[in-house]
Amino acid sequence: MKWPYLIAAASLIALSAYSQWPADAQSPPAAPPSSSPSGIISVKAPWLSAASTAGSAERVKDQDQNHDGVPDEVNAYIRQHYATSQVSQLAFTQLAQGWSSAIYEVSTPEQAKLAGEKIARGIACLMSEGVTQKTGKTVHAMYDELLKTRAEMLGTPQRTEAYLRFQTLAAGQYFADPGNQPCDFQPARLDN
Repeated sequence: MKWPYLIAAASLIALSAYSQWPADAQSPPAAPPSSSPSGIISVKAPWLSAASTAGSAERVKDQDQNHDGVPDEVNAYIRQHYATSQVSQLAFTQLAQGWSSAIYEVSTPEQAKLAGEKIARGIACLMSEGVTQKTGKTVHAMYDELLKTRAEMLGTPQRTEAYLRFQTLAAGQYFADPGNQPCDFQPARLDN
């Protein structure tokens, strides 16, 4: 089992949810939580409202002219920032497709599990030896690039809300080990 990939995927999923929450949602509530008549404590959690709306994934719409599942402006970002490396472009596109699944296709915990596995596979591809050797970047450098690309992917309030909905639905689930060949392409067969 590839524990570093599994740990990295789980950490990134948790980190991405926390880092995208509104700043006021990250701090403790100003007033103590209110109690309902039944004695159950209720705490306002603004980021959970999107998770409770069944089928709301369909509300997020972005332009995708090449029909690869990634918004056009994210594809443009990937092409521009990784123009000299076809391997980087393919690896980041694969990961962005996982994020897109989380944003556009998730309304149930089962769908969240499938999207989470696509993301985990994308992260494993990006951090794989084949990709890091071809690009000449360390895993740490790739992680930094991943954070920048994810910020671009979550660059609208609608996408961020949808991704938080995914995070809520994916919570507590385990994702399959992507194995030794996590990329949807073969980095060794490409020039750069």
